[in-house]
Amino acid sequence: MDTKGAVPVGPEPLDPAAIHGALDGSLPAATPDAAAPGPVGGGGQVTIATGGANSDTVTIRRPRSVIIFALWFALGLGVAYLGFVIFERLRNVVLILAFSLLIGLTLDPIVTFLQKRGIKRRYAATITWLAVVALLSAPFVLAIDAATTQLPALIKSAPSLINNAESHLPGSLGEKLKTATDSTSSGASLNPTKILNYVLTSGELIFSAVTDIVVVAFLSLYFAIGLPSLRDLSLRAVPLSRRPRVGRVLDNLIVQVGRYMLSTVMIALLCGFGTTMWSLSWGIPYPVLLGALVSVISLIPVIGSTIGGVIVTLVSLTVGLPTAIATLIFYIGYRMAEDYLIQPRVMRFSVELPGVITVPSVILGGAILGIPGALFGVPIALVIRELVREVVFPATDRA
Repeated sequence: MDTKGAVPVGPEPLDPAAIHGALDGSLPAATPDAAAPGPVGGGGQVTIATGGANSDTVTIRRPRSVIIFALWFALGLGVAYLGFVIFERLRNVVLILAFSLLIGLTLDPIVTFLQKRGIKRRYAATITWLAVVALLSAPFVLAIDAATTQLPALIKSAPSLINNAESHLPGSLGEKLKTATDSTSSGASLNPTKILNYVLTSGELIFSAVTDIVVVAFLSLYFAIGLPSLRDLSLRAVPLSRRPRVGRVLDNLIVQVGRYMLSTVMIALLCGFGTTMWSLSWGIPYPVLLGALVSVISLIPVIGSTIGGVIVTLVSLTVGLPTAIATLIFYIGYRMAEDYLIQPRVMRFSVELPGVITVPSVILGGAILGIPGALFGVPIALVIRELVREVVFPATDRA
């Protein structure tokens, strides 16, 4: 077949010298818009025109530099470690701010309800804050008064209470408790230096706890009053085209977290009130103190009321074994009523979270930050669920 005079079809073949020249930058015909920079890390791409009648372009990617990638990775790791160190140093301050914001979000549904009735937000927040402070302070004031009046009698009757508990415990448990108390009392020796050290350490802890509580209380009032301003300030950091969507997500988060925490507080107060009434009816010592303690512990989701029930059952053992058994049965029944009757009715007005989300969030939060982490676990799970629904799922649907 004679191929003389045939017209070539398709682009002309690339010149190897042109390819190497484009990669090392020595190609004289290269123009600024012929090379498009790639991602950070030494990579990039070069676009070469083949020329000729049937002109075409070929994109050649430059390999990324492993050294630059390692440098960026080390820099990110260093920034993460620096953030962790800063958080550890400022952990107490961060927890105080987080607790205050959480309390402010808890008060927000009540404040919004009063605001819709024509009361200005600052007055509605102040009224709600004062009512909550009075409601939370009353049990502790009564408990402290009871403790100061009955503490000397409790100290004097401590040996008889221990003996009573030993006699009511069955078999080996009573013997183990008796052995432990005998060894402790026989080997104990009064050391004035240790006693003074314990007193000073206890005073320091009490002073620090009272200071933190006062700071959290007033910061929560500030957050309850200024929550709309904080919301608007947060939206200023978002591009204008995305503010409506981000504002809708932020409003949903505020409503859901506030209603959930308010429902949790109501359930905890109900558990504390039931504990006080049960202790009064069965003659368990310090009923008000136990009720206040159970109310605080019940704020921990899933396991709070169970821990409170165990504590009250152990205290009721000083009265008698039948009282302890009855108390244990009472808390088992209350726990079932809380899970299947009280909590569904209360959470119906807020937000319902399945146990497959609640339990792991409480466990992970408790493992990371202890009791504060267990308290923040479910609100953080609410935030993550809302972000997944409003951001991740729409993005995957559009992909």
